Amino acid sequence: MKRSRRLPPLNAVRAFESAARLQSFKMAGEELGVTPGAVSRQIEALEDSLGIRLFERLHRKVELTASGRLFISEVGPALQRIANAAEILWEGQDSRVLRIKLPPTCAIRWLVPRLARFHALHPDISVQVTTSHEPVDFDRDPIDAAIYWGEALPRGLAGQHLFGEQLAVVCSPKLLERHGSSAISVSALPKHVLLHSLRRPDDWRFWFSAAGFPEVSLERFLLFENSALTYQGAIDGLGVGIVQLAFVKDDLREGRLVIANDLIVETSTGYFLTYPRERAHLERIKALTQWIGSV
Repeated sequence: MKRSRRLPPLNAVRAFESAARLQSFKMAGEELGVTPGAVSRQIEALEDSLGIRLFERLHRKVELTASGRLFISEVGPALQRIANAAEILWEGQDSRVLRIKLPPTCAIRWLVPRLARFHALHPDISVQVTTSHEPVDFDRDPIDAAIYWGEALPRGLAGQHLFGEQLAVVCSPKLLERHGSSAISVSALPKHVLLHSLRRPDDWRFWFSAAGFPEVSLERFLLFENSALTYQGAIDGLGVGIVQLAFVKDDLREGRLVIANDLIVETSTGYFLTYPRERAHLERIKALTQWIGSV
């Protein structure tokens, strides 16, 4: 009976290759999207598996041992061949299908209404949209690109900033008419039913603090599972909503919503298009990045 191949832990091999190529655990962690400590632990596991030291840990730097240099001379080209083979398959299989993952509200309120423009420019590219609040694992998920909410691009990924987050207070035109004024003052807002998403429980507090009322008592709420339902509740006149301005611009322009108070509050977060650097040359990724930058 033929003996099966004995392989070292492949995730650890990948961490080793990155650290050896960059000569830094820190830079390897940034490339792989993990901490330097995680890289170090992976390499220690690889050294334990091989029974030999691959790096010399010096003050503020690391250096390959003779065994490490021998190992990288074989492992480096082998991993590159694997990457090249995968790229060939990615290009050849469903090369005209673009798979995008993003948060549900961003999909419903921002991306989907604009996809017709993308199809007009690229009628030969089919788009598959997946929605989730969970971050993408590009090594495991069948996803080409993602729209990410946060303060910066995730480490190790390519991409671009799409737009920042601005919090605004909105309501239906009829609700504002019933209020009897062209705007609702900050002090009068707590008398109204305030709408917000369960996923964004701090938005009203953040907005009131920026308005100079950090201790205001907020008691009359309607809570929704996500922001898209919150916006619909505001359109239907259920109360005054706290919204991300980028996601209601169409509603404001078409008169389904109006700004209830002029204060617009910027947060430290925003939305980013992300994708693995090694896929930047794919035609469907190029088409997406060129189009989304002009939206």
